[in-house]
Amino acid sequence: MTLRTLWHLALAFVFISPIVACSTSSTTPPPAPPGPMLWAANVGASTSDGALQGLNFYPSNMTIDVGDTIAWTIASTNPHTISLFPTGQGPAPGPPDLAPHGGSTYDGTTLTSSGLAPKTTVYKLTFTKAGIYKVYCLIHQPEMLGTITVQVAGTPYPTTQTQYQTQGAAASATDIANANSSLAQFPFPSGGTQVAAGIAPGLVAGPPSNSTVLRFINGPMATASTVTVSVGGTVTWANESNNEPHTVTFGIAGQPFPTLNPFGPKIGGSTYDGTAITSSGVIPPVPGPNTYSLTFTKAGTYTYRCLIHDDDSGMIGTVIVQ
Repeated sequence: MTLRTLWHLALAFVFISPIVACSTSSTTPPPAPPGPMLWAANVGASTSDGALQGLNFYPSNMTIDVGDTIAWTIASTNPHTISLFPTGQGPAPGPPDLAPHGGSTYDGTTLTSSGLAPKTTVYKLTFTKAGIYKVYCLIHQPEMLGTITVQVAGTPYPTTQTQYQTQGAAASATDIANANSSLAQFPFPSGGTQVAAGIAPGLVAGPPSNSTVLRFINGPMATASTVTVSVGGTVTWANESNNEPHTVTFGIAGQPFPTLNPFGPKIGGSTYDGTAITSSGVIPPVPGPNTYSLTFTKAGTYTYRCLIHDDDSGMIGTVIVQ
């Protein structure tokens, strides 16, 4: 290579390389805008044994953008629904509709619901239209209600996922603590024959609470679930919650517990000797018709259940007849 050739190459490098460098920097694409977000939230809360329950959406209020998705996880032993109605509508009076409705998107025009969902169920819903929407659990009304605010796509979020998680954890811990505190409100003599079939802050006369205890108790402890009575004695149960219905249901002694409709009618009479199924039917969480009494005519140890909360939350009690 001649000296002349080397000189031309040097000039080419001086005048071309800045252009190349400039061209390279000008064609670097800008960072892509963030895509639709997937948000996580919990529905319900409970202790591992199901005795203490929080009845709410955690968090109960969220703000997202059009196109975003919320993934709700049932975080309690107690089942729930995640249900949204057409804008301006809400749950109708009467028994709740526990069937699934709608698809995987919601725009405020149709009933969209998970249906009755047990623990660990994850229900995802994508919001396709801006608006303010109410989300309900249909079996825990009116206390279990949340709000979803959907902004125009691209609007900055006021709250991060981490902040939502912190808010939800704090609220659920408070509701569980309040459920535990309600045990101290047990309104009958401890160890007697008057039993609370569930209890909640404020007792049955109080406003619907976001906390509840799913146990039969005859004292200020969730583990006080055994009652002792003499032959011919009577036990009376009272629903002392303000947010959950219960049943008091005995099977046939020594046989597997039968499969029964949790919301079926009363079965049997006012006495029990272990030979026939006997049930209170639904005891509502309202003052007045919220008690059930049964006289025991034969010695034995008898197990009974709340048909609504036995398998999932362990609401099972024992009567010892001596």
